[in-house]
Amino acid sequence: MPQLAALISQLPAVNDVRMEAPGIALWACWQGSADPAVAQAMQDYGGIRVTDAPDQELWFFFTSDVLLAMARLESWGRFNPQDLALQAIPARIHIGQDSRDISLKIEDALARQAITPEKGVRVLVHPQILGEIVGVPGLTFPPAPEVPGAERLNWLGIVADARMPLQPFLSWYFILKPLGNPLDKGFQTGWRDFFGEIENILRRHKLKYILSDSFLIFPLDSLRITRDWCRQLLQLISQIREERPEHYWPCVSAVVERKKLNFNNELPKKIPLDWDQLVPDLPYMSFRSGYLLGEGFFVHDAGLSTGDSTIEDWCTAGLANADADKRGMLPVMLAARAVRGSSGHCFYCGMRNHQPKQCPTKNFETLTPSVWRDLASLDFDGINQGLRAIEAGLRTAEMEFLSGAQKLEGLDGVVLRAMFEVNSHLQYRMARRIWLSRGRDYPRGLDELMQQDDSPVWALLNHLRDTELHIEEKETNRLIAHAPRDYRPHTLLGFIALERGDPARAQAQWKEARSYCTTPLQQGFHVMLQARALEVQGRCQQAGELYAEVLTLCPLWHNAAYRRAVCLVKQGFAEQAGPYFFQLIDQEPNIFNYILIDPEMERGALHMLSALHEPWSEAEQRLEDDKQRLAGLRNDLAAWFSEDSRFAQKANERISQLLELAEVRNYVPFQAIIQGRQSLEKELQAQINQDARTLKNRFSAYMNRLKTVRHEAAWFPFPSILIEFNRIYNKAAANLNWALTAQFITPESFKQANLLAESEVERIQLLEKRLRFLRIVRDFTLFILIMGRTFLWVEIVLLLLILVALPLGMYYGAKTGISWFAALAGGNQWQIQKILIFFMSMAALTFSVVRSLLVFEKKRDKLFERANAKEEKK
Repeated sequence: MPQLAALISQLPAVNDVRMEAPGIALWACWQGSADPAVAQAMQDYGGIRVTDAPDQELWFFFTSDVLLAMARLESWGRFNPQDLALQAIPARIHIGQDSRDISLKIEDALARQAITPEKGVRVLVHPQILGEIVGVPGLTFPPAPEVPGAERLNWLGIVADARMPLQPFLSWYFILKPLGNPLDKGFQTGWRDFFGEIENILRRHKLKYILSDSFLIFPLDSLRITRDWCRQLLQLISQIREERPEHYWPCVSAVVERKKLNFNNELPKKIPLDWDQLVPDLPYMSFRSGYLLGEGFFVHDAGLSTGDSTIEDWCTAGLANADADKRGMLPVMLAARAVRGSSGHCFYCGMRNHQPKQCPTKNFETLTPSVWRDLASLDFDGINQGLRAIEAGLRTAEMEFLSGAQKLEGLDGVVLRAMFEVNSHLQYRMARRIWLSRGRDYPRGLDELMQQDDSPVWALLNHLRDTELHIEEKETNRLIAHAPRDYRPHTLLGFIALERGDPARAQAQWKEARSYCTTPLQQGFHVMLQARALEVQGRCQQAGELYAEVLTLCPLWHNAAYRRAVCLVKQGFAEQAGPYFFQLIDQEPNIFNYILIDPEMERGALHMLSALHEPWSEAEQRLEDDKQRLAGLRNDLAAWFSEDSRFAQKANERISQLLELAEVRNYVPFQAIIQGRQSLEKELQAQINQDARTLKNRFSAYMNRLKTVRHEAAWFPFPSILIEFNRIYNKAAANLNWALTAQFITPESFKQANLLAESEVERIQLLEKRLRFLRIVRDFTLFILIMGRTFLWVEIVLLLLILVALPLGMYYGAKTGISWFAALAGGNQWQIQKILIFFMSMAALTFSVVRSLLVFEKKRDKLFERANAKEEKK
């Protein structure tokens, strides 16, 4: 037995209700299989299939057309055998933040019903419904017989007048407008080709249309025609863009309920839509009309508003297909009061709720790029919370809230300051920095500042925010008369003209200021101001050309490239702007967040949020891989380096910081993690290579020291006492030979080499310490040998003189008459010889010691050189 509660239990639990609306639920249940005509009738009369089961379905209707559908099925059942029960009951539709989350609120007593369909079509209408809707012509509602299982109420039946056609009351107008300047040649060619494609469908459906002031207008007399037209139009646009892109031209369109509107040329002016802000290629309609399109379509909030919506608010409709579902969309909303308003886009911040002379950014003194780091710390939920807070603040005290942006400390403060920072390069604070800059290029030139001079132009700039504009202009012109080639007064006159509502004159002043500028940075700034003046006038194509000129002067000024892409979005070419944005995001990841919060991206918000979903998904997928690779890097650090390594400690700290960033669901931290991981991997490999080279150099130095030790020790005259010394030497030599031949390509060999470097230096120092003692013994021994040799030869000569020359002298002295010599010796010749031997020996010893001291180093070095030469020769 079909049970309504079984259907209701299948509905999703919508906890965060975004919109709700009253209506009528139609419960259809049957036996056997349902005829396709039943579902077709529901759709034709504006029914939304909420859920179904094998033997029952639950539909929702916004209007009393549900009674026409029931009457049509009741009449149809008289001629077609079908056991069908239809019950219309009051209900409320609840729609969640995701437009696909739909649920119904039905009284508990009604939800407990269980009905068994009998032969034929049985119709039950809740009595409360007739009290809430206007009477439907041609229908009467007699009491219905009691039905087992139905709630005990005064149920009503339906009897239709056979003369009534029972046509649904649903009908719409379709309005389409091509984007661009009608006087432009490209517009004329592109729109003519695209209209030719659309006209084929119009003729096929025999739809009468009006072409007026570039608007194409025609009626859609039924829901079925509306559904077919929207499907064919969206398919045509997709087909042309893929197969015949030369015939494509971006157009905005709207599907408007007829109600009391007349089919004439004035119809577009009566529609509460800002045609200059609509997204191309997706028809706009109310949420009610969007849901009536039924299966095969998806709807999105046209304004992506952070606030609650109603069923009458505008949405966009697109074809629901596998590609669209796969593509997805970032869940970021817009603060409606920040992006919409009666004014044009503010020159300084892009908002539309105030004039340029009222912009709070005029009070900002310095550039604050750190705000992008703060915004990057927020995930999508945090950004949306900040936008909701901004919406609430603007609703209560608009200008007071904006003026206090710098004092806000919550999420709204972070997001609002970032919104003001998007166009910071066009504001007073940028002019101050440009005037002080002496650099030639962006961004380095902004950091090369000079001291503020004593020119009155500074006071004029500071007083511009609170001085009458005509007084300020008079003082500035007087300053120009005194310094005609100073570009700064012309910059100031441009701001004055802008705030007086004359952007064309402001552009002329900035053009003249550029002619007096001396650096590309100053020139680029004034060209950017000119481009912005064109942009706020709606001349986006010319503005884009000037932004491109800025990039020729300052190629790294990404703000100019960003505004150039925004101009394409404003012209309706959001998809063509996508590659420019993606290229910028690769260079500067913060551009991703620029797009999310820029007040001037309303027209392209749907396209860009869908387009950005792809790089976001890729970054999200890479994140998990990068987190694993960061954990692997930490293991590599532990494998290659010791715990007390300074590089490993710093690298581990950076890994911890990157893993903390991974908890923030924001594109910028994701990119920081990817880039940080890549940088760490490169640094790790570079550090390993550097340490390996350092180790090789250290081991080479150790080997040279060890060779010196070996060379010195080889001269030691007592090798029998070098057993311990040789053991230490052999161990060090073996380790160093291994280290010098190893490649350090594995963590084990690298780590072992680091340990050896520490142990071998201690071992070599020990050998060198012992070598000092060996060197002393060696040098002392060599000194004794040199001294002994000298002493021996001197002693021999002296002994010969004493023992031979003295007696001979005495003998020949006596013969030759030299008697004094013999008398001197007397009879004590031997005693004299002994005395002479003693003193002469002492003299010889002294002479040998002195001589050895004088020639020791020379003799030693010569001896070593001779030995080395022989060894090298061998």
